[in-house]
Amino acid sequence: VSFNYKELQKKITSNEEKINLGVLNEQFLLSDTKRANLEAYDEKILTDPNRGHWDLWQQTASKEKTLISLQEKITARNPKIDIKENALIAIDFGTKSTVVVEQENSETPLPKRIGIGKLSKAVEASHYENPTVIEFINLESFMQKYKAKAGRPETLWEEVTVSHTAADNLLNSSSENYYTIFSELKQWASEKDKKIRLKDKNGQDVILPAFLDLTDDDINPIELYAYYIGLYINNMHSGIYMDYILSYPVTYEKSIREKLQKSFEKGIKKSLPITILEDPEVMKNFRIISGTSEPAAYAVCALTEKGFVPKDDEKVFYGIFDFGGGTTDFDFGLWRAASVKERRFDYIIEHFGANGDRYLGGENLLQLLAFEVFKKNQEVMRSQKFTFTLPPECRKFLGSEMLLTISQESHLNMKQLMEKLRPFWERHEGYEKEFAKGIIKVDLFDIKGNKKTGVELSATSDFLENILKKRIEKGVRNFFEALRIAFVGNNEVKDIDKVNIFLAGNSSKSKILRDIFDAFIKKETDKIKKEFKGSEKDFFEIHLPLGFEDKEESSLPAEKKNDEAIKKQADNNEPNIIEINSKPNGKTGVAFGLIKSRKGGKIKVINHNSTKETGESKFKYFIGYEKRNKFITLIDRETEYLKWHWFIDASEEDFEIYFTHLPEATLNTLEIDKAKKKRVRLEKTYPTAQVFIRTKSPTVLEYVIAEEDDVEKQKYLSELFTIDLG
Repeated sequence: VSFNYKELQKKITSNEEKINLGVLNEQFLLSDTKRANLEAYDEKILTDPNRGHWDLWQQTASKEKTLISLQEKITARNPKIDIKENALIAIDFGTKSTVVVEQENSETPLPKRIGIGKLSKAVEASHYENPTVIEFINLESFMQKYKAKAGRPETLWEEVTVSHTAADNLLNSSSENYYTIFSELKQWASEKDKKIRLKDKNGQDVILPAFLDLTDDDINPIELYAYYIGLYINNMHSGIYMDYILSYPVTYEKSIREKLQKSFEKGIKKSLPITILEDPEVMKNFRIISGTSEPAAYAVCALTEKGFVPKDDEKVFYGIFDFGGGTTDFDFGLWRAASVKERRFDYIIEHFGANGDRYLGGENLLQLLAFEVFKKNQEVMRSQKFTFTLPPECRKFLGSEMLLTISQESHLNMKQLMEKLRPFWERHEGYEKEFAKGIIKVDLFDIKGNKKTGVELSATSDFLENILKKRIEKGVRNFFEALRIAFVGNNEVKDIDKVNIFLAGNSSKSKILRDIFDAFIKKETDKIKKEFKGSEKDFFEIHLPLGFEDKEESSLPAEKKNDEAIKKQADNNEPNIIEINSKPNGKTGVAFGLIKSRKGGKIKVINHNSTKETGESKFKYFIGYEKRNKFITLIDRETEYLKWHWFIDASEEDFEIYFTHLPEATLNTLEIDKAKKKRVRLEKTYPTAQVFIRTKSPTVLEYVIAEEDDVEKQKYLSELFTIDLG
């Protein structure tokens, strides 16, 4: 056999005539253990004539060869043999964790274990959720190896780790190691101006631009994370996959979707053997495409799993409340049988009215709880010099100047307190006893980086519960307002007699959420029955997350739910329950839905949330102005791009544009301090002219000064100005 001799020189003595097979074990049997902490290959992979090793095949193809003799024969294997010809991989790239589902041939899709290297271990729920976390230990050395080969580079797990290892290290790290672990990959991708600081354990410091501003020369953490996902998928334990579908949040604009897709494509390609990458005929079958949006994919999965089979003239109307780790997405639509002219399909799903609550998510709720506990205990924080970060939506308070910083100690203190409060939010077994005394003990870091253990803080159960209820209620209220906008304002949707509400995401298993939904549904149902006298029909039906509903009934009307049965099913471990089986659940349902709604499948997805001409998502915000301390909506999320709207007169140089993502803004009752604003200053005032504004892209506004009769004729008194709301 011929292969690259350099790697073995240190282990081979000059007087040996033949090399013992044991010399090869570390290089070949542990090849993917070194790369990705995968379980070592057994020795038979080198000697069984029906098996063989990919790297040996690559060595025989290498131009740099040294012929040596072995004491026994070993087998090389062409990686092309292991390509799964009719297989499809769906990837749900999540804020907190990432899920992969595979379908081979026409078999039922199955979740794939990517969060664990030891595949011989008994199956556990956590194996199917890969934490979206990456840790940098020796970044310079890792990147040199990563760039050295087009496929399966000789990278080392000990230099960059991901998944459970990185997530565990985040919780156990010291303050000086905070920037070595990056757990906000998806949040970073979605924010245009968010720069990040990376620092490996060797002290290398890297400042990365916003995700959209990354160049090919920059380190791309999402690409590196995708590389590891690729290694978990493509290896000699499971084979090689060439066809991938990637999910995306419903509100992501086109440029972010495309950059995410490109990053995953580069990372997963890097996990493939070079002999695959160098074969054009083989690689023409490789693709990564964006599937349908996350909530629409979940809708497809839930509707099929729960047995909705509409008749030819029937429409099933639905709403999705996708309550995940980082955000909550709303999506609405209808499910119907395919018509005669659509005979390649069984069903058609049309979705519209995409909306959401940007800061409602399990991790954001933990941030909110931690911040409120921090604020409640500010005297302790001052006396012991503990600092915190300011989460989204939270506000500075009197005397917080020295308490709120962006230091690594502040970030780590936030993480420490979040983890201390997690059992309360997720209802871990025995959480009541832990919080019964109203005092919690947590390890915190002072401004000098010194760790102080067992710091006592006041945090009663009632205090924490009220914070959760208030914030979740806000999200549910906005869901029902978004539902009203989606259905009432849609001329294509008529004769609605029922809306099925599907809860999705791990956070949707929260009992608090279900109680709030029950209350809102009763209130809305009573209003409908009062408006349409004599109607006894229930207009809403709520469906628990897949894998969580009562086993005897796939869904229960909200008013008939048996709280005791639900409580018994939850087994005091909500909201983070995942059944370990091949069926989709509230978290894996998106990935299953991507498979079900794939190109060439039997379900057609019609997306009304993007513009037909460009495929760009619709405008992200509601635009308005202040009137008597209320937000008055002028432009909503359905407004077409590049259409001028009169905003204010141009007689003064200063004015303010208010904006919000909250659907309740359309009621014109939203308190103005719940919206954000942009201050604008005109270069010149005009006593008789007006300021006009229009939407240009999902986050960008334009404004101009013109006379009222001239603006549509493009006769402007000023140049066009842009405002990026981010």
